[in-house]
Amino acid sequence: MRLFLLGLLFIWVNGMTAQVRGIVRDKETQEPLPYATVVSKTTNQGTLCNEHGEFSLPKLKKGSWLHFIMIGYATDSIKYVGQEIITAELSFENDGPEVVIEGESNSSAIKMLDAQAFQTITEKELCKAACCNLSESFETNASVDASFTDAITGTRQIKMLGLDGRYTQILSDNIPTMRGLSSLFGLTYIPGPWIQDINISKGAGSVINGYESITGQINIAHKSSTMKERVFVNAYAGSQGRYEFNTAIRQPIGEHWNSMLFLHGATSQKRWDMNHDSFLDNPVYTNLVARNDWSYVGAGGLRGNYSIGVTQVNTLSGQTNYNESNELLSTIWGSHLNTTRVDASTKTGYLLNDDGSTSLGSQVSFNYVDQSGRYGNRFYTGSQMEGLINLLFASTLSEKVKYTVGVSYRHDNYEESLDSLTFNRTEQVPGAFTEWVWNPGERVSVIAGLRGDHHNYYGFFATPRLHARWSITEMTSLKISAGKGYRSPNIIMDNVGFLASNRRLEIVSDGSQNPYGMPMEEATNAGVVFIHKFRLNSRDAKLSLDAYYTTFQNQIVADWETLGKISFYALQGRSYSTNLQAEIEWSPIRRLDWRIAYRYLDAKTTYASGLLDRPLYARHRFFTNLGYSTKEKDNGSKWTFDATARWLGTQRIPLSEAHLEHLEMSSKAPAYWIFNAQVAYFFSTKFEVYAGGENLGNFMQHHPIISAENPQSAIFDASLIYAPIFGRMGYVGLRWRIGGEKSKD
Repeated sequence: MRLFLLGLLFIWVNGMTAQVRGIVRDKETQEPLPYATVVSKTTNQGTLCNEHGEFSLPKLKKGSWLHFIMIGYATDSIKYVGQEIITAELSFENDGPEVVIEGESNSSAIKMLDAQAFQTITEKELCKAACCNLSESFETNASVDASFTDAITGTRQIKMLGLDGRYTQILSDNIPTMRGLSSLFGLTYIPGPWIQDINISKGAGSVINGYESITGQINIAHKSSTMKERVFVNAYAGSQGRYEFNTAIRQPIGEHWNSMLFLHGATSQKRWDMNHDSFLDNPVYTNLVARNDWSYVGAGGLRGNYSIGVTQVNTLSGQTNYNESNELLSTIWGSHLNTTRVDASTKTGYLLNDDGSTSLGSQVSFNYVDQSGRYGNRFYTGSQMEGLINLLFASTLSEKVKYTVGVSYRHDNYEESLDSLTFNRTEQVPGAFTEWVWNPGERVSVIAGLRGDHHNYYGFFATPRLHARWSITEMTSLKISAGKGYRSPNIIMDNVGFLASNRRLEIVSDGSQNPYGMPMEEATNAGVVFIHKFRLNSRDAKLSLDAYYTTFQNQIVADWETLGKISFYALQGRSYSTNLQAEIEWSPIRRLDWRIAYRYLDAKTTYASGLLDRPLYARHRFFTNLGYSTKEKDNGSKWTFDATARWLGTQRIPLSEAHLEHLEMSSKAPAYWIFNAQVAYFFSTKFEVYAGGENLGNFMQHHPIISAENPQSAIFDASLIYAPIFGRMGYVGLRWRIGGEKSKD
């Protein structure tokens, strides 16, 4: 705690004068406008916004005017009078008539103008729920599902388009992250209060970011130098005994540098067993995470972003009387996992001309993760050393054609062991790519990408991807996408839920020298999105319809169908997912936002027993969210109210009829509702307190652990989870914004 306070004091006291910084947003949706042009009329100096719509300029004299230019938007000018952060909001020139209500902004928006099917979750949306970490950031989103891998360890996973989260590429500030051994656990390593916004792209992503995106990309943008406040503080306490503290500190240093310091601490030490099965309902843990970001904007178009982070996680779960000192007692089933992670990244760019249309860039990242622990009588150790180099050149052929070309190199060194089994390998993948953006007119845009990579195990493979947008009218857009995706499997961490059981592990090798003796996973994804904006009872509304189809050419099948055993083998047959979703956003009255969505899923995989529905996936899902805020008073005080309801249809239990009959279980899990709600009071634009509840209907999966009374049994299993195992839960918290300009939200 002393080190933390000293760090706060050091950064707070040692600041120097910063350059002019700001952000450019869409006036209607409040989405950032990447690569907008900013020009000073006084000095004729200009710059290009980054991918988050952020810009920096050398210090200006008061009274200087700044021009903000973006294709398709009306040019705007703002006078510099000493603002610490300048926020420019541009109006789209060709989007038809609109009604702008001062003080209102969308907290979640589907982008109509981008060729890719982007949806942005803003900080405002994230604040509608507890949102303690990334895995819990999708509670008010209809496209991404979050669930637990098992009933013991508390590990959360996400799912998108009917497939597990490992098929969704996670990016941190547009650099691939949370992959390999961190593909599941890594979702808890990014605290929600650090996040500025989340961009969700369904379907095949950009080839610039690699070949691993199959069902989509999720890009997490951290709070940055354009954060309005100088210090952001969040504290949280939950009725289950969970306590968290988060802070983000912005510190300008000179005219060219800016620093962001992020600190996170979380602990839960209370031991709950609400269903009296002798197992903890929630793990006991202590998490410590720190991150420091640096941004640089220099003369002559040179700019850079640099970050380093350290994560330490210690988790204990299992029977209520388990602790690490009695781990050798085989009669007590317990689990503990200790994880250390170090990550660093650099992004450096150089603008080769005044308008920013030609640039050179590099992305370099390094990640090291080391984890070890016990799962019952199993002992696991794993480490991964990961490096990525991405070199890019971007330019334009004309006003209508832009292109990016580049080369990349990825290096992964894995060392894993599970009892007597070892899985060590080094993967090396050099690659090259190109992506072209064609805008023949205001109503049409096309993004076409192609990359080729050579894997030292799997050989050469090509990744083509295509995105296109057609604005049928000023209020209606149609988008299509198609592309390939590949990934190298990590069967233990990809399916970590099986470790919360005594299932016997079976790996069916094809006799090759590939990792696990299996092929690389390969899939094709295609989708179509229809977006229509309209007026309903004189209020703005938006309808979005999307359909995505994913089919695997190669897949590592995890077969849970036999009680007491899990088998991994290469796909022999079909494996596909069809995902249909309809969503309506409407503001029926001022300051009331309503979203309602329905999703249909048909996801099947060929197992040894035949083509079956993917287990523990609901074919039908319903979602609705209501958010209301009172009128803000002159001092910034107001109330906000938010409520979310989710309905999940029946899910298939992955066991044979004979096993289900023996266990007296149904082949289908029951449908159920989950209700969450939160109320917040803003004393001012700087300080708010909030309180909420999750699972207010108190729905629980009773007896979630098979053979809990005999954890040494061969059929002991805590991996068949379809619903919450912890009942109704409440929480309180505060958010405090210190310094900086007055918020407009």
